[in-house]
Amino acid sequence: MSDAKDTAPKSKFVKRTHKKVVRIFQIQVAFTVAVAFLAAFYSITAAYSALLGGLLYLLPNIFFAWRVLSRQSNTPRGVLADMYIGEIWKMAITILLFAVIFILVPTVSPFSLFLTFILLHILNWYLQMKIDYRFLKL
Repeated sequence: MSDAKDTAPKSKFVKRTHKKVVRIFQIQVAFTVAVAFLAAFYSITAAYSALLGGLLYLLPNIFFAWRVLSRQSNTPRGVLADMYIGEIWKMAITILLFAVIFILVPTVSPFSLFLTFILLHILNWYLQMKIDYRFLKL
């Protein structure tokens, strides 16, 4: 059964935001691959640990973006509820992925994994400031 908010057409704002989010994810994927490539000079374990750190960051954030941008709540309360629920799911997925990696992957380089994860957080803050020109005018 569908309700009215699921069938509402996407607004211009949502389409523009979707383009910006996709661009940020593309840059983050390229950054992850570059870090893994550089880590490969040190060791293969460091390289795939960097890739896993990138996946640990990207998968929950892609889910969050999909969840928030695919919903069309018409009220601020609905938008805020979607954001909170999406954030809770993002944290749960991140914890689950950390557990899966540390249980199932026999050899992980924690330095590469956490360094890539933390660098992607910092890169995300920078890209959001850089892409949203309204923020820079403040």
